Amino acid sequence: MSQNLVIPNKDNKVVFVFSGVDLTLATNIVTTFGAESYQLADAEVSVDSATELSIDLSGTAEVGKIFATVTYFDSASVNGADITSRELGNSGQIVVAIGTQLIIEDGSQVNNANSFVTDAEYKAYADLRGLNVASTQPEREAHLVAAIDYLQSLEGNIQGVRTSSSQPLLFPRSGVVLYGFIAASDNIPQELKNAQMEAAVYATSGSLLINSSNNNIKSEQLDSLRVEYFPGGKTTSVNLQRVNAQLSHLMKSTDTLVRT
Repeated sequence: MSQNLVIPNKDNKVVFVFSGVDLTLATNIVTTFGAESYQLADAEVSVDSATELSIDLSGTAEVGKIFATVTYFDSASVNGADITSRELGNSGQIVVAIGTQLIIEDGSQVNNANSFVTDAEYKAYADLRGLNVASTQPEREAHLVAAIDYLQSLEGNIQGVRTSSSQPLLFPRSGVVLYGFIAASDNIPQELKNAQMEAAVYATSGSLLINSSNNNIKSEQLDSLRVEYFPGGKTTSVNLQRVNAQLSHLMKSTDTLVRT
């Protein structure tokens, strides 16, 4: 598929490439895209060759991560056959993402906020540092939201208190001292944004909330394959140094100097 990110009201021609079927022989081709359906007779659908099908999704009303299913009809297949799984290089259905699922908290207590940074900010941050991130927007956004979940789990160790009991995220906060100065209560510190992006980078390869194991082994005996554990058994923990480095200035401390 030539493009897997669709932005409404833009030129969004998604190309499907198939094998084992001749599209020029189709009596109809139906593409189901979320709640929408496109057929061969529609202007949005174009058979470009025996193996290539184009769908224009510039007018779609769908949002999020959508599975597109292509059903092929010909004289021998009256009920239609799902040919999506035959797309070259893809053993399953084709995923097309539309728009963004991120709602950015900018310090004003945004309703339903789920991120402190945009996908564009995340890509720019990673590019500058040579960090590897997911290749598609929906994957990157999922990692950014997973990073938020991780940061939320650390809130008890963060300075200050939420500015509202109804805000969805741990920031904005009041009572935060950053580099000796009291931070504005409607500010989202860059350090917090950096921490989210660093955590999202890690999320590309592992779970943030359970990412390392301690088998708690007391002794092993290889001949009989016997393993003895300390009390408590196997445990898991998280130790993300790059994330912690960004968060360190926002964490609670027993010794705080406030500059005036």
